[in-house]
Formats: sequence, structure tokens, C-alpha cells
Amino acid sequence: MTAPHLESKPDAAPNAAPTTQQPIEELATPVTSAADAAKPAQPSSPSVEYIIPTAPVDTAPTAAEQLSTWWNHSVPRGARTALTQFLMALVVVLLVLPLSSALGWFGLHNTTPASSNTSNTMTQTTTSMSPSPNAPAHQLYNPAMPPVLQGNVVNVNLTTEETVLSIANGIAYKAWTFNGTVPGPIIHVRQGQTVHFTLTNKDPKMSHSIDFHAAQTAWNLNYQPVAPGGSLSFDWKANFPGAFLYHCGTPPVMEHMANGMYGAIIVDPANGWATQAQEFVLVQSEFYAQRQSDGTYGLSNTKMMQDMPDFVVYNGYANQYGQSPLAVKKGQPVRLYVVNAGPSRFSAFHV
Repeated sequence: MTAPHLESKPDAAPNAAPTTQQPIEELATPVTSAADAAKPAQPSSPSVEYIIPTAPVDTAPTAAEQLSTWWNHSVPRGARTALTQFLMALVVVLLVLPLSSALGWFGLHNTTPASSNTSNTMTQTTTSMSPSPNAPAHQLYNPAMPPVLQGNVVNVNLTTEETVLSIANGIAYKAWTFNGTVPGPIIHVRQGQTVHFTLTNKDPKMSHSIDFHAAQTAWNLNYQPVAPGGSLSFDWKANFPGAFLYHCGTPPVMEHMANGMYGAIIVDPANGWATQAQEFVLVQSEFYAQRQSDGTYGLSNTKMMQDMPDFVVYNGYANQYGQSPLAVKKGQPVRLYVVNAGPSRFSAFHV
């Protein structure tokens, strides 16, 4: 009997990659000797497949994913925009405005600046209005429309000054005024006219400025504060007819307006009105009063910030047209110009 023929194969290169993927069992088989290789081959055992259990995968969408899908695919784009703007406004009303008031942002504060004539004690509000000693006699504010200024270029001059005025029977108020009255004088121009305006500040304590709601002009040039004793002039054109507000624009604007710095400017149509009428101008506003040590009254910032006016008036004095009614002629048209200076309350004027 001849010896069995042994056939050897050269070893594979150490770094050569296998051409086919080998079963795990074959790769794990230990190296055998030549004697073992001469033994008859044993039948191979069946391959074993191992399955490693894994946790089940939850494919259901989360609540946030469901909300995102509904928002992006079910809600119309216009509705999404409107709802977003509403929520932003709600955040401003509920969070930003109260916070700005508490921290004194944007001129909203509960203390009086050094230039103010009001008391530094703002924690109490006046529940009853005690008469002021030596309150000046009330001068009826004439609501009748003054004649329209004539010429292609018209001159309008306003002077700022502090004036003690009566705002109700026996109540003297240290007002910040245009030309010594609250409201300031009625300005009456015609569409197309050029207004040459001059503001002179006679208040020795603080700066003042102007803001015409009827004008289109560079605010950074013309609506700037005028220092005590100074003046500022500029021109603007009355392009649009209507009833407009003018007021002091020096920060804090709300304080300057609550102290009386406002008035009405009326711009007639270029060709006038088709119907002639008796014309009256009414400016609505509020006073937030606090008694001073000398018996006069000044601004209460606490009442103003809480929207608690002592008086809501027309043309600067409580109930003056109840005592001195507007006189009109029977059968003649009446034209009323109503301007709301605020600074806070809306106007629901009716006859």
C-alpha cells in the first residue's frame, strides 16, 4: 500500500484580504498540524445562526412632531402668519410693557425727572381735589375756527413756556404750554401752502420741540429739542387736507403732552369746502393731577402710568362748554374738527 499523497498549499500573504466572507466558525478554527491533516475528513457540522435580540423600535411620532406636522401642513400660511403676530403682540402686552414700565425703559417711569415741577412723592394719588389758593380766573378757549392764513408761504410761530392755568373750577395747574394756552392756538392753513415755522423756547428749565402730524419733514433735522432760550425754524408744505395734531416731541413725550403741550392744525382742501359751514375745533385730552406744596397742581406720573385721569376735557378745561355752549345758527351747517391729544384715552365724540 502506498502512502497517502499529501498536498500542501502555500500560505496566503499576511495582509491579503479574503476574497469571500468566511463563516465565523471557519475563521475561529485553530491551525492544525500536518498529522491532523492526514486524518479522514469529518463531516462538517451544520452552521449555526445567532440572533441577538434588540429592543423594539417605537416608530410612532412624538407630540412635538405631530404638532409640527399639523402646523406646517394643515394650517394655511396666512393663518400661521396672523397667529404668530397675535402671539407676539400678546407677549409685548403681557410681558414687555409691564417690564419696561417697571425698569423705566422708553421714558416709562414712575419717578419725576429733575426738570419737572411735580412732587417727588409719587406713591399716593389724590382722591379729592382741594381748591387751589389764588387760582387764576378761567379764560374760555375759543373753539371757533380762525380765518385761514393767506399767501403761498405762511408764517407760524409758537413759544413754549410754563403757565399756571385753571383746568377745572378752582384747580390751578402748572402747565407746559404753546403760547400760554392749553391746548396751543388753532393753526389754520390751506393745502399746497408752505409753512415757515419758528419755535422759540422761553422755558428756563428744559428743552422742548415740535412734531406736526400734518407735515412730511426730516424729523432728525426739524423735530429736535430746542434748549432754553433757543429757537429753531424750518419750512414744510401742507400736502394733505384734514385735522391734525401737533405736540412737543421731547422725551419723555407722554409727560410733555400730559402737561399740556399739544394743539390742532387744520388743513383745508386746496379749493376749499363745497359747503360753507360754522366751524369749531375741539381737542380732547386728560389731566393727571397731584397737589403741590404751594397749593397748585402738577403731573402725577403714578396716575398717568395707571391711566387714572382726574379730568378728561375739551380744549383744556373741564365742562367749559356745558357752562358756555357752542352757539350755532338754526338751519346753517356745522363742521366740527375733533382731535384727540390723549395721551392715553380714546375719543368717542358724538353730538
